[in-house]
Amino acid sequence: MRGLYNLVLLARPSHWLKNVFVLAALLFSREVTDPRAIGLAAVAFAAFCLASSAIYALNDVLDRKEDARHPVKRERPVASGRTSVGAAVALGVLLMVSALAVALTLPCPFLLTLVAYLVVTLAYIGGLKRIAVLDVLLIALGFVIRAYAGGVAIGVPVSPWLILCTLTLALFLGFAKRKSERVALGEAAAETRLIEWQAYEDKALDHMMTVSAALAIATYMLYTVSPEMTTHVVRPWMFLTVLPVVYAMFRFYRLAIAGRVTGPVEMVRRDPAFVGSLVVWVGMVAVILFV
Repeated sequence: MRGLYNLVLLARPSHWLKNVFVLAALLFSREVTDPRAIGLAAVAFAAFCLASSAIYALNDVLDRKEDARHPVKRERPVASGRTSVGAAVALGVLLMVSALAVALTLPCPFLLTLVAYLVVTLAYIGGLKRIAVLDVLLIALGFVIRAYAGGVAIGVPVSPWLILCTLTLALFLGFAKRKSERVALGEAAAETRLIEWQAYEDKALDHMMTVSAALAIATYMLYTVSPEMTTHVVRPWMFLTVLPVVYAMFRFYRLAIAGRVTGPVEMVRRDPAFVGSLVVWVGMVAVILFV
C-alpha cells in the first residue's frame, strides 16, 4: 500500500492544476455551456494530466541525484529511495501510453499536439533544461501547447492573443521560479539544479522577471480591449478583469523575490490572498462572458 502511495506522489497530481490552460479555449470561446464541448475538454484535460505525470516520473528518475541534495526535493519517492528507478520508469511509460490512448478518442490534430508536448518536455528533461533561458522558454512552450490543444480538442480557433497571454505569463512564472530558487538556496542552488547559473545572477533574473511580468500584464490588457474580445463579448467590460490579474502578478512577484514560493501550485497551497484573486478573476470573467 505504501508503494502505491509513493507512485501516486511520483505522478504529482497536485500539479495537474497547471493543465487548466487546456480549458482556456473552452472558457473564452463561450462553449462552456455546450455539454459536448465540456466533454471533449474534460478528455483533453485528462490526457494532459496523464502526459504531464509521465514527464514528472521520468524527470524524477533523471534528477534523483540532484534532488537528493535539495532540502525539500530529497523527500521525493525516487530521490529518497522509497521507489526504485525501474518502477518509476515503468510508471512513466505506462502514463505516457495511457495519455496517447486517451488522445486517440479526440480529433487527430489533438493527438499531434499532445505528441508535440511530449517531444518538447522530453527534450527539456533530457538535457535542454540545463541551458539557461532556453529552459524557461521550453517550459513556456509547454503551457502554450496546452492552451492550443484545448482549442483543437473542442474544434474552435485559438486566438493569437490567448497564445501570447499564455506565453508571457509562463515566462514570468519560469523566471520567478529560478529567482526564488536562487534566493532560497543561495550557492547551494548549483548543487540541486545543474544549469548555467551564471546567466541567472540576481540582477539578470530581476530584469527577466520584470520584463516578462510587464509583457504578461500588457498583453492581457490589450487582449481585453481587442476588437476580437469586444466584438465577441458585445459589451467591452472585460478590461475590468485586469485588476485581479495585476494584483495576483504583483503578489507572486513579491513572494518569489523573497524566496518564499517556487510556482503557482505552491502559491495556491500557501497564499489565500493569491487564491482569492484568482477566484475573483474567474467570477468576473464568468459574469462578463455569460451574464
